[in-house]
Amino acid sequence: VSANNDGAFTGEVSARMLGSLGLRFGIVGHSERRQYHGESDATISTKMHKLLAHRIKPIVCVGETLAQRESGDTEEVILEQLNGCLKGLEMHSGEEIYIAYEPVWAIGTGRTATPAQAQEVHALIRFWLSKNYSKAIAEKLCILYGGSVKPDNIKDLLACPDIDGGL
Repeated sequence: VSANNDGAFTGEVSARMLGSLGLRFGIVGHSERRQYHGESDATISTKMHKLLAHRIKPIVCVGETLAQRESGDTEEVILEQLNGCLKGLEMHSGEEIYIAYEPVWAIGTGRTATPAQAQEVHALIRFWLSKNYSKAIAEKLCILYGGSVKPDNIKDLLACPDIDGGL
């Protein structure tokens, strides 16, 4: 989705146009958009709000790089992304958005977070939601795992208490 309402932005589509197609979901914050197109948390927030204005449910992606994980910065990175991406978002039900944890180091690399690693970050996200919104919203909001989900790992990932699905 484009961060712009209208105009010639080749390769991007406005939320208004996507809404006219009846789309139900739109991904924002994907690691490839962050890396290759320089999308900041502020840009992702803008795009998320554009989708919401056109009744499209955003799937907001967060995740750390391998260097960030190895340096022990996962928690800091995830919290910074949540604070930046969800800035100004009012939630009343927990059904307004989805959040997807996408460890960048596990996308297309053949590596996958262990269920314990994924659960740890999902629990962090749920804790952040409870502190910044409410316990009810934290429990209701769907948090997906999106780092190389495969038939051979999905069952163990979905067995984790804070992982609600796969992306």
